[in-house]
Amino acid sequence: MQSKQTRKDFVNYLKERISIFEIVSRKVKLKKSGRDWFGLCPFHSEKTPSFKINRESEYYYCFGCGSRGDIFNFVMETEKLSFSESVEFIANTYGISIPKTYYASAGLAESNDEIICSALNTAKNWFAEQLSAGAESTARQYLESRGISLKFVEKFSLGFGGDNDALIAFLKSRKFSTDVIMKTGIFVESGSSGLINRFAGRLIFPILNRGGKCVGFGGRYLGKSATNVAKYINSPESEVFIKNKNLYGYSMAKSSSNKNMILVEGYLDVISMHQAGFDVTVAPLGTSISETQINMCWQVCDCPILLLDGDEAGIKASYRWLDKILPLLQPGKSFKIAKLPQGSDPDSLIHDGQSDVIAKSIADAQPLLEWLWDGGFLLNPSESPEQKAAVIKKIMDKIENIKDFSIKKLYTNAVKQKGNELYYAARKRNTCLGKERVPSVVPMRNTMEKILIVTIINHPYIIDEVIENFAQINFATADLRTQQGKIMECYGKYLANGDRKTYFEHMLILQNNIADFSRNIEIHAKFIGKNSPEEEVINGWHELFRKYSTDLVMIEDLQNATARLKSTFSDNDWLRLKALRKEFFSTTNGIETKREK
Repeated sequence: MQSKQTRKDFVNYLKERISIFEIVSRKVKLKKSGRDWFGLCPFHSEKTPSFKINRESEYYYCFGCGSRGDIFNFVMETEKLSFSESVEFIANTYGISIPKTYYASAGLAESNDEIICSALNTAKNWFAEQLSAGAESTARQYLESRGISLKFVEKFSLGFGGDNDALIAFLKSRKFSTDVIMKTGIFVESGSSGLINRFAGRLIFPILNRGGKCVGFGGRYLGKSATNVAKYINSPESEVFIKNKNLYGYSMAKSSSNKNMILVEGYLDVISMHQAGFDVTVAPLGTSISETQINMCWQVCDCPILLLDGDEAGIKASYRWLDKILPLLQPGKSFKIAKLPQGSDPDSLIHDGQSDVIAKSIADAQPLLEWLWDGGFLLNPSESPEQKAAVIKKIMDKIENIKDFSIKKLYTNAVKQKGNELYYAARKRNTCLGKERVPSVVPMRNTMEKILIVTIINHPYIIDEVIENFAQINFATADLRTQQGKIMECYGKYLANGDRKTYFEHMLILQNNIADFSRNIEIHAKFIGKNSPEEEVINGWHELFRKYSTDLVMIEDLQNATARLKSTFSDNDWLRLKALRKEFFSTTNGIETKREK
């Protein structure tokens, strides 16, 4: 391309150089039919492909919604860019330098930012050339050892820092001034030594902004580990590069037809994830995430996934990110948290051929609320009620930062509910010694089950309100199971013939038959009485059922502890059993039950 070409000439050059097929196939899966290619339209929802591209005319057209245009129209629509931005996006995506005449012929002065980005793009191409050159082997060997293919080396425009003086000379040969070269952030002034390439000897990761322009670099040290050398460095912030307003890999991720965005921690994690097929993966350029970066993620999908390294540092990092995410939550916008196995990270798992482990972690990702709770207790191990209360307070303090009132209220109610569940399921340990007699749990379970049955028999009109839960109960004794079967039989006949009078008559017979069965049961729950108000009866039954369901878990623990004690007769097992029983009987929840002396 001649350097004196006008703006129009450069646009035409791009249309000749880059085919409509190359541009569209980045976002649409195309299938050939005759002379044309068809796919599902990216501009409207459809099940049968009606989106066509013609490689002779270099245009696309959708028979469904009427969208049509060339490579620039497609990029403008899919990336939400202006025409000028689409020209720059395509040029930067395919590594084509934009001539200064492009701006001059339009009557525009090339901005300082555009000049700096042009210098950075020129340096990016130079770095890539150093990596591919035969003289450089360290960086290539490192990438081969990490399993990064040539295709993805080129896709991410990876490079090598190379020789210091050669890069300066190259940039100056491209007519960039010393002032512009300094503003790229590549070099550091060092007194008599002049300009020093901060990325010399490092593997280079170009950082592109959302429009696909190179705005900075990351560099990995390839030498032997040294205490005074950082393994990774980034470009300093500049006129064109603000770290917390960019995400590594974003320009490629948002161009993918897949919209399930994944956030990981590092450069190689992103590249390995793309190589393994997770091509909507990005990484923040630091240890935290900013408001801008969060909103960038939400522009791609409503619920991005944070994929954590499987170590304590990964858990801590994710919990710090919650402080940034929670205040920004809005209806329909959230995050999920995916945890990898202990000691693993995306790059190492993919390198070891375990992409399926990552896929499972992503499929099992937890909603943000669940991770807020689980992460809080993972990072703050607690045993005593006071410690648990302190953790819950920390969680509630985080929720206070949510700005959306409806979301804050829902989070608050959910955490209160979890706190109540924790209270009923708590396993307090009794440190008192001795083997004094403790009460059995069997009478307690039998009493609750009798109350649940007798309440229905005494108040048959509540059956529609309680039948679903009642049918799920696995009663402890044969006698109770018999009574359950009789009630279910009466209800089944009622449903079959709709004869409510006969149903009540059958239930009255049951009342007369359980006189011995139900004797003295009313002292344990006042709502059993035949004269109790309907609302009190229904609420009492449901409240007892909730407690009964919770206590079944505790009863199972008690039975296991009892069995263990019978085999060991140890003081520790006795104390555990005693503590579990004490806790069980301390949570009668209003059901008055006599204990054994």
